Amino acid sequence: MSIQILYEELAINQAAGFLGDDPEGLAGVLDAIDHLVDDPRPATSFPYGSADLRRLRVGRYRVLYEIKGGVLSIGHIARGKNSS
Repeated sequence: MSIQILYEELAINQAAGFLGDDPEGLAGVLDAIDHLVDDPRPATSFPYGSADLRRLRVGRYRVLYEIKGGVLSIGHIARGKNSS
């Protein structure tokens, strides 16, 4: 079974906002999202209300996504405060 990644409009807009000031961080997030195709429930993700709605931590970023059959729907990409 092949898993398809679908980015919701909100997630695309949020990612675009991070591109200007943190392209390397955003690249890491997109790479981690790509790896979800092989493992949609990695150890770095947590259930968010149900087993199929999950939150993924990637450095200071958080990705909220839902697994719907063969589709991974990326709904939200957020960035926490810098810890330095």
